[in-house]
Amino acid sequence: MNLTINGVSEDLTPKRPWRYLLILVLLIALALLAYFTRMFGLLERNQDNEENLPAIRVEVSNGCGIEKLAADYSVYIKDKNIDVLRVSSTPYPIYNKSVLVLNNGDEQDLRRLQRMTGIQRYTLARNPESDVQFTIILGEDFKDYMKD
Repeated sequence: MNLTINGVSEDLTPKRPWRYLLILVLLIALALLAYFTRMFGLLERNQDNEENLPAIRVEVSNGCGIEKLAADYSVYIKDKNIDVLRVSSTPYPIYNKSVLVLNNGDEQDLRRLQRMTGIQRYTLARNPESDVQFTIILGEDFKDYMKD
């Protein structure tokens, strides 16, 4: 004895489940492609833009007492988009860590300088009358930032 009215039973399972799986895989692939294209595109744009941006004006200061360190570091960074206006020594060679001093630059230039030098520590010493945007004080860890 059959309990269906017209003898026809409906199948409620999807007709072609592989289509849904294929659509899901394609969406994931497109999302990954968009992510990696954007990530690598931004890196390339930042590198290209550095050539078009104005040079960052800095003073390089020897903070650890090693003879001619500031002059040697100035030569080392000459190929980067950094304009060294002067070299100096701190009054007391007490710096064990290198630091960037923000005189009258902005945060975007600070990030550029951090990327170019590798020095991440910074401090603010706002001086709008200064002719340099930043002072790079080299500490005893200077070898970490002078790699070839």
